[in-house]
Order: sequence, then C-alpha cells, then structure tokens
Amino acid sequence: MPAAIAVRRPFERLSHCAARALLMFACALALASLPPVALLAQPAPAVIDASRQIAAQADSIATAGDTARAYAMLDSALRKDKSNAAAWLQFGLLNWNMAKSERSSGYIKDQRAIRLLRGADSALRLATQFAPDSARYWLMLSRFNLTSDISTMRFAAGGQAESAVDAATKTGDKTLLAIAADEVGMATWRRYEAVANRALTSDNQRIQLGLFNNWSRDKARDYVNSFARKIDPPTGQKDFVEALGHFRTALDADPTNLRISRHVFMALGEHRRWEELRELARTRARAYPLDYQSRLAIGLASHRLADEPAAGLAFDSAFALMDDDERARMTRFTRLLRPRASTDSKGVVGDTVAYGKLPPAQQRGLEAMYWLMSDPLTLTSENEYRLEFLARVTYADFRWTNEDFNLLGADTDRGDIFIRYGPPELEMTVLGTTSGGEGGISLIWGYTNGLLFFFDLPPGFGTARFAFSDRDNVDQMKSAVPVSWANVASTRVLDTIPIRVTRFRRTLDSSDVVVAAYIPIDSLVRGLDIDRAALDVDVRVYDQFVRIQGVESEQTSVNPDSANGPVARTWTRRLGPGINVVRVEALQADSKRAARALTRLDPQPTSGFGMSDVLLGDSPKPKSESGGRRWTDFTMQANVGIFAARAPIGMLWELYELAERDGQNRYRLAVSVERVTKGGASGFAARLFDGVGRTLGREQRGRNSLTISFDRAVAAANTLVEYLSLDLSDSPVGEYRLRVESTDLVSQKKASRETTFRIR
Repeated sequence: MPAAIAVRRPFERLSHCAARALLMFACALALASLPPVALLAQPAPAVIDASRQIAAQADSIATAGDTARAYAMLDSALRKDKSNAAAWLQFGLLNWNMAKSERSSGYIKDQRAIRLLRGADSALRLATQFAPDSARYWLMLSRFNLTSDISTMRFAAGGQAESAVDAATKTGDKTLLAIAADEVGMATWRRYEAVANRALTSDNQRIQLGLFNNWSRDKARDYVNSFARKIDPPTGQKDFVEALGHFRTALDADPTNLRISRHVFMALGEHRRWEELRELARTRARAYPLDYQSRLAIGLASHRLADEPAAGLAFDSAFALMDDDERARMTRFTRLLRPRASTDSKGVVGDTVAYGKLPPAQQRGLEAMYWLMSDPLTLTSENEYRLEFLARVTYADFRWTNEDFNLLGADTDRGDIFIRYGPPELEMTVLGTTSGGEGGISLIWGYTNGLLFFFDLPPGFGTARFAFSDRDNVDQMKSAVPVSWANVASTRVLDTIPIRVTRFRRTLDSSDVVVAAYIPIDSLVRGLDIDRAALDVDVRVYDQFVRIQGVESEQTSVNPDSANGPVARTWTRRLGPGINVVRVEALQADSKRAARALTRLDPQPTSGFGMSDVLLGDSPKPKSESGGRRWTDFTMQANVGIFAARAPIGMLWELYELAERDGQNRYRLAVSVERVTKGGASGFAARLFDGVGRTLGREQRGRNSLTISFDRAVAAANTLVEYLSLDLSDSPVGEYRLRVESTDLVSQKKASRETTFRIR
C-alpha cells in the first residue's frame, strides 16, 4: 500500500514513509477493547462485495478488542487494492476512535493522537474520493470534522454534508438524505447564529471586559446601548430561511427522525412562529403517539399563545411518556435556586447546596410549596408560572442542544439564564470577544430588571459560554435574583385582597385561625354591562405537604351598579403543625378580573408560656355574663386592620401557661402605638378600655408614639383571654404600628406581638 496514503490533507502531504510508519504504529497498539465505530446505521444489502466484506470483518474484529488483527487485515486489503473505499473508511474510523478521548480535551499534546487523527483525516477523505456516490462516507467525513476544535475544519463539514445530500439524492436513500440535509441545515444554522441580530459599534469600539476591568453592572447596559446600534433589517435572515428549508427537506425524507423534528421546532421557536409550531407538533403527535417531544412542543407553543389549558394537558401527556430520569431532568427544581450556599432571613432553603442535603421527601415538599406560593390564582386549574418554567426548559432543549458536544440545551449557559429569566428583551451579537481574544463573536442578553449577560460565541461551533472574565458577576446576579417571571403576561387583571390572619392555640399539634378579608367586589365588576355578575370567592388552607386541609367556596351574584366598595368576609379554620399557607381569592370570569391574598404561616410554639396573635375588630363582648375562657366565647367582628376615624379599635388575644403563685396569675400588659405615617397634624392621644368600659392605665399623649401599661392579678388558669378597646378618636388618619407585650410577673418571661393598622 505504499502510495495509497500519500494524499493532500488540510495541513500537509503525508509521504510514503510517513504513511507506512503511521499504519505500522497503529497496528502495534494492542488495545484491550474498542467501542463500536459505526457512527451511522449501515444498510444491509443482500449481497456485500468482497471489499466491503473485508471492512465489515475488520470492524467486527476491532469491536471484539483485537485492534492489531483488524489493522493487519485492512493493511493487507489496501496493499492489494488501494482504491478499496470501504477499507479506507474502516481504517479512518479505527484511528478516529483511538484518538477521540484526546481530541475532546481541546489542545492535543499527545503526538500519537495527532498522528492517529492525521491518518483518520486522510483515510476518510480517500474513502470519499474512491466512493464519491456514498452518502454514508461523506457523512462520516463530515462528522469527523465537526468533532474538531478547529473552526476551519468545522466549516468544511458543511460542504461535505452537501456532497452527502447529492449522493443520497442520486441513490434514492431517503434515510441518508434526511441525515445529510439535516447536517447541511445545522451548518447553515451555526452560520446564522454568528451573524443574527448583528450590531455595529461606534468608532471601531468593541466590548472591553478583561481580567481586571469587570464592569459595574448598573453602567453596563448604558454602555452597550451607547456603543452599539442594531442593523435594520436584522441580519441572518437569509441563513435562517435556508437552514429551515434544509430541516424541512430532511423531515420530509424521514419523518421518524426525532433529532430532525427537534431542529424544525428549534427554528420555528426562534422566530416565534407559535401557531405553525403547534400545528406541526400536533400533526406529529397524531402520527407518532409515543413521541413526547412533539407534546412538549405543543405545550411550549400553547403557553406562548396563552392557551394555558392546552399547555397543561400537553406537558402532562409528555411527562407520562418519559422515563423517570428524563422527567426528573426536565423538572429539576435546582434550576431556579441560587447556585451558592445562602439562606434568607427566615431560614428558608434557597440554594442548591442546602436543597441537596434535604431528604427526598422534604425536597418534594419544598418544591410543591414553591409552586403553590408562586401560583397566580388557584381558582384556575393552571399554574401559569410553572407552565412558564416547563416552556422555558423545553425551549432551551430545542434551541441549544448540541449533539456534537453531548450538550443538552437546558444545561448550557444560555439555557441556564433562559430558564431563570425567560426570553431576553435585548439580544444582539457584536464582533470581538469579551474575554480578550480576537476574531470571535460576543452575544449580549439584557433584561428590563437590569440584568445583563455576555457570552462568547465561537463561529461555527453553535455553542456559547459565559464570558470568562464575567463569570463572577454571573454568579452574583444569580444569587441576588435567582429567578424572574416578569415575562409572563397575566391572562387576568389581579387585584390585591387585604387580609389578616390571627392564630390561637388549639391543641399540642394544631391551632385555630381567624381569616379576615376585604373582597374588592367593586373593582372586579366595574364597567360590566350586565344586570348580575357572578363572583367566585374561595379560601383554602394548605399544610406543610401542600395538601388542602380546608376549603370554603361560594358563588354570589352582584349588581355592578350597586357595588360601591369592598365587602368584608371572615372565616375560621383549623391549622395543623408545621408550615401552613392561607389563600383567599375572588374571580369574576366575564371581566377576566381576579383578586387574591396569600400568606405563609410559619410554625409557632404550641406549649409553654406565650400569647396568641392580636385579633383586631370592633369592640369585643363576652357571650355570657360570666365572661369566657377562650376567644370563641366572645363576639367580635374581625377586621383586616382598616378603621374609620373615631371608631374604637377592638383587640383580643390569649395568654398561655403563666406561672402560678398563691392561686393567681400576675402579669403586666403594655400596649404601644406608634404613628408610622408622618406629616400633617403632630401628636396624638390614646385611651384604653376593658370589656365593661373601664379605663385602663392613664390616657397617654405622644408626638409619634405612646405606651399604656397596667398590671393584672387574676385566678390562675391555663389560658387567659384579654379583650380591650383602644380609643384613638383624636388621632390623624394614616398607618400605625401596634405592639402588645405581656410580662409574667412570677416567671419574668415576656411575649409580644406586633401588627399594623390604618385609620382612614
């Protein structure tokens, strides 16, 4: 085979001696095992000619681990026939496989690997020269060049894929035509990515983001806006149209190919052609019932079209078809957490480190609680924010999955940012790289919340990474703002329901709550041209496992003309141990208006000295002349904390397990009022009355705050009820802070509660 390997490669001509030395060196490598080398399925013709039979035997022998024998067989075949394309192909694949691990590491130092790769390059090129009508051979050469870290070789792969298209068209092999057309489409797509949305810099400037001059993030956006202007119309449209055309050709040739269909989804999603994407995905879902990828595409497109019921059904059906690992990857909750260890002021788990230490059951509970708290409206069957999360993951996988580098789109740098913050409001490419290199491309993403990200985009690779010098800034931004749903357009106008939740101990593992709310009926039905407007009102209590522990729903009808203000509602519910969540919602379906209140209640001690929350409302009165032992023995209209001027402010709370001395409980109460709203009239006065109208303590006056305190001595009991009225009749309107402190004079223990109210 002396002259057989002396061919021109991209870098040099391999001499007769060097070629023989390369082959003999490779034959001397006795590897214990070798993975299969066939990268594409090879059709099995009825009759295999002798040359292909030798190559197939060598492949089988190499796969079994006897590489030296495989090389010897190929050497013998090529000595006899230097134009044996099948043998050249197999020789190239063997060399390529042995050097793959070195090639994937970037810069190659190992001289043996360099020689093997040169031999693979020459052999694969010879295979295409001696069998130019073999689409499979052209595809092998194209794939070899695509796995290179050299941009010129990767660009050459596109032309080789075009040769594969021509060959497959001549032979009528639709399977290989599909693969080849898809490869040409991806080569065009990589070119599109480097030029799409190009911006020109002023005065030949480029981004300066070196190792020692990281930008202040509050100035970065202004700088980008000032030095760059977008080209109009946007660049890259020709390449986009061409790439999509190749993808469609490929899909027509082989509709069963999931990679190709994903590329069509990618292109349609890139240009937000959601109706077209959904129709194609629905057609494919009907044709291929087990294709969960098409159902994900339906979910993505439906969500972007604000068809939330269809999106929810599509995502659910996709998950039902996935295996457990893929489903877990798609819904991985850590994609929304801070990357570094951190805990907020309430000790809530908010980072991947702390989350990873939790038992699986607690992880599932935390995730469920997050989605409950983020759900805009539970009166609807869909959680728009969770659907947005699934849509973002789906889009990231469609858009940035890179088979050449075994990267799934959701796990790339762009996928990470997209899943956290959604589509960027600012997206453009500029010449130059943010990491100081020359000849590269910088991709810039900006968001209205001030976040700005810089990616290095090597031409021809279809991948992008955070600018090396900006990675510390990226971590800081993800820690400060781990996720945002700002891009989610609400399908309903959401109003706020003023709410106040007051807790009282019940047993050692439960408590009772009074939920007071003002339902803004007037704003929900305003402007409706109907006689009666239906209104749904709902209150729900969830336990720490996000299970509904109580629900009360009512539907009323309201005359829009007579709805002049909010309507008070009060509910009493039982809470279990641990974290509880209370949601109050109202929905008017015709106007697509809704209102909600949501509060999370952290666990409270259920034993030992303490006090309940302070229930605010009108003046409390006992139900019987003998008074009462518990809060339920009193009548009081609960209030959300909004009082008319000169109206008495009723207060009721319970004290628990005070120390006993001589059959009595002795304690001191201090009621403090602070004026939060400053300005206007200066100074205010307060008087405190007990349940029968007697003054407690002395009337107090203060400029912005005052305190009334007094002592009690009562017959000892496990639970004591205090019910008072606060008179602020001469006080100006505005917001006030109320603090009630109880001191056990026997044990000297203290307990306090603080809340706010408003005088209007």
